[in-house]
Amino acid sequence: MILSKRQHEAIHQSLLMLFCFLLPLHPRVSVLVIIFLVINWLLSGRVYFNFKSFLSPVPILFLSFYVMHLIGLMYTSNWTEGMQRVETKLPLLIFPLILFSFPLKSKESISSILKSYVVGCLLASIYCFANGFLKYMETGENWMAYKKLGSFLGFHPTYFSMYLSFAFFIVLFFLVEKIKTHSVKYKIGSGILAGWFFIVILLLSSRMTILATVFILGISFLTWMYFQQKIFQGIGISILAIVLLFFSIKNLPSVNQRTQAAINSAITKDSTKVNRAPRINLWNAAFTVIKENPLLGTGTGDVQDELMRIYQERNYERALKDNFNPHNQYLQTTATLGIIGGILLLIYLMAPFWLAFQQKDYLYLLFLSLVIMSFLTESILQTQRGTLFFGFFYTFLTMRLLEKKELKVNT
Repeated sequence: MILSKRQHEAIHQSLLMLFCFLLPLHPRVSVLVIIFLVINWLLSGRVYFNFKSFLSPVPILFLSFYVMHLIGLMYTSNWTEGMQRVETKLPLLIFPLILFSFPLKSKESISSILKSYVVGCLLASIYCFANGFLKYMETGENWMAYKKLGSFLGFHPTYFSMYLSFAFFIVLFFLVEKIKTHSVKYKIGSGILAGWFFIVILLLSSRMTILATVFILGISFLTWMYFQQKIFQGIGISILAIVLLFFSIKNLPSVNQRTQAAINSAITKDSTKVNRAPRINLWNAAFTVIKENPLLGTGTGDVQDELMRIYQERNYERALKDNFNPHNQYLQTTATLGIIGGILLLIYLMAPFWLAFQQKDYLYLLFLSLVIMSFLTESILQTQRGTLFFGFFYTFLTMRLLEKKELKVNT
């Protein structure tokens, strides 16, 4: 150990804060921060001194999901694609190794990391909105909605809105956690910040993220009002909020058009496969791959090749052109690793959810609910932005949960 224990801890926290700050702004730079994080972790000796921390059930579960993808390389044909998939998912290995053996003990340290992420999301959203406004003034085109809004940072709207939705939940969590002791200025500032994030989420027009955010917020609000013994007031406010949201969506062209298109696709009487909603085509193709490779899947690198074969057979022109994945993480994982992998993914998500529910860790429940719903319409773990976001916060919040649980046991 070159530096003192306290110095390594300070560097560890600073790097985690920097990573969270940069994550929504520039993922490639945040990857460089991970490299320094790994170096500090190795030099601190935590991997050797706390090796036993990896032998408990939760870390084993976390690491096993990544190991399954390594095993999937053994029977894959497309080795190049398989190695790329394994590389993309490295955060699912690195963060559990680091955070379970080098946990943060201080509540203030954990809060500072979450706040760094919120600041990064705020700057990212302001940057995109400001550039969109300048583009509008220059060209007269609407650059403040859907794909164009996030394009200034290379963000797909689904991922950008997912990032902002979690930042939105963090702001509300800190506000509600000590609502009776917060100053009026803090409450007003938090309300404005949460409102800003929600407006940008609406502008990004990701239907699932909007639905997930509203649904999770609504359930959380009604639960909170129930414990405050104000359930009927909560129902009234919820109905008013739904009405206001409906009119807001009706007046946002990008959201309205995409929602109407989805409804039309769902109720159309034309049963030909190529005319259905695109995601239905993708899901059908993924189901076919699963049926053909039920137990162990295609292997880590062969899923996309199998999907492209089916797209071609069924004349799914757009899916062929854009090389679409299944746009569903549950189907993606099951097609890749078979039913065994699909079941492991469900355990991977639901075991921490149950722990968070038992420990009443509301922030973790909000995060997991958001991810579980987002997995329904996107293969989140197929992209760098997805694995960085999920891999870090999934592990970080679990670490926070386990530390809180250990503290309760020792007191």
